Amino acid sequence: MGKLRSLLKLKPFLQKYKLLLFFALIGIILGSIVAIPVPYIIGKIMDDVLIGSKSFNEFYFYIGIITILYVLKYFISITSNYLSSKFNNFMSNDLRFILIDKVMDLPMDYLANVEKGYLQGRISECDSITAIFSGTIISILLSTVNAVLSVSTMFVINYKLAIAVLILVPFFFILAKFSNHALTKNTKKMLEDSAILNAECFEIINGVEDIKILNGKAYSLGKFKKKLDQFIKITLKQNKTMLLLSQNVVGVNDVGTLLILLIAGNLIIKGEFTVGLYTTFSLYSSKIFSSTQLLANIGPSLKQACLSIERLYELIDMDDENKGKNKHLNKKIESIKLENVTFKYKNSIKNVLDSLNFEINKGEKVLISGENGTGKSTLIKLLVGLYEPTEGRILYNNLDLATINNESLRSRIGIVSQNMFLFKGTVLDNILYGQNQKKRKDVEKLIIKLNLENYISRLPEGLDSKIIQNNNGISGGQTQVIAFIRAVLSNKDIIILDEPISNVDAETRNIILNILKESKFDGILIIISHFTKGMEFINKTIKVGKK
Repeated sequence: MGKLRSLLKLKPFLQKYKLLLFFALIGIILGSIVAIPVPYIIGKIMDDVLIGSKSFNEFYFYIGIITILYVLKYFISITSNYLSSKFNNFMSNDLRFILIDKVMDLPMDYLANVEKGYLQGRISECDSITAIFSGTIISILLSTVNAVLSVSTMFVINYKLAIAVLILVPFFFILAKFSNHALTKNTKKMLEDSAILNAECFEIINGVEDIKILNGKAYSLGKFKKKLDQFIKITLKQNKTMLLLSQNVVGVNDVGTLLILLIAGNLIIKGEFTVGLYTTFSLYSSKIFSSTQLLANIGPSLKQACLSIERLYELIDMDDENKGKNKHLNKKIESIKLENVTFKYKNSIKNVLDSLNFEINKGEKVLISGENGTGKSTLIKLLVGLYEPTEGRILYNNLDLATINNESLRSRIGIVSQNMFLFKGTVLDNILYGQNQKKRKDVEKLIIKLNLENYISRLPEGLDSKIIQNNNGISGGQTQVIAFIRAVLSNKDIIILDEPISNVDAETRNIILNILKESKFDGILIIISHFTKGMEFINKTIKVGKK
């Protein structure tokens, strides 16, 4: 859990942006090298100028050198940090893209049983992963370079004092090691609780209208408060561990400062050391202690990143919905056949569909009827490959659906569901969604062909009318018509209409029924509805329900 070898999984991303990372790291090293002489020069100023010669020219000369070094460090740091930030953003975006791509390929029986906010929380962990390269890795490199260069310089100045400083270094790592186990355990719990809290927050925001209608504010806030308290509890526990580690490290740092003062003070009194060298030594020891402190505290950051990587790859490594489905539909769908199809949802005892048998052929207009709750909408989900039958087979052109690539299948099916989701954008954007070969003129021609000019013109801006989130700004009937136009425009082999007239106004119902009656479809038309009035154009009826 949280093992460092998890970092190896990021190798493809590191290789993709290796030049950015390389130059960022080179900049960090150069910045450290440029700054290393500064403490030594300050010591020289104190001994040779302030206490010794008291020469203004010499004083300004040394100040000038320090200024040049600081300016160089400034520009090098800006450049290296910018490159590091660029690398971080590119890598984070790539991880997010891969995760979203993977989520869209996951089986519905998984997605239907996981909270959307929880998934959102897992995806947001990408930032904590990539932060190790813009923050943690930089800290490791910077601290290591600073420590090595500082120790080397200190040994040149006075090896006895240098050894005294180095004796304290292991204590930083010992303190960090004692805290690591608790930090790792708490970090995993924090990540999980954070994802759960995100899921609860997402649910409240998504269902705020129903919460208001049902007067469920107190209940929803109670659930949220419970999860929030749980998250705060583990966060405080983590903070307590971090605080103890931090203060223990500060204590070691203070001991080091006193030890250097004690030894250097004795040497100065004996005339074996100077105030300038003590100042130089103190500045270098501060660099060593701060670098060692950073290195000692790197462990928890790396562990958190490794835990996030493992959680991320739990999703990435999941089997997608197309596993084992290698066959493609290379010609038009001529027939659909169901053989003893039974289905029940995951974690459910009761079957939704029982031993369903029927066959539909090209050119048929089929009504699948039945009472509410008899599995008509579930049947659609099976037909488009969102779920697989618990028992039995679905055949397209005598090919088992279990072997057909889902993208190949869905590219040949147009669907209008009773709760159709429209995306943020314009009406035209939604009609053309997923249809790269179609243009505005194709939509306008189809609208004329379907006699829908007057209907569309009544929208605020016609095809350019804006649709905001969750279909706001568009009525239920208008949503159905837009989805219907999209399905017909796609010229699919199969068009499935799920309850197209059950939740719409009389005008929309008449428009849809008239189009279905007058239009000639070359493929298969499937209408799922418990209303049969006005469906005289149907040439086959299949009843779904209890036998």
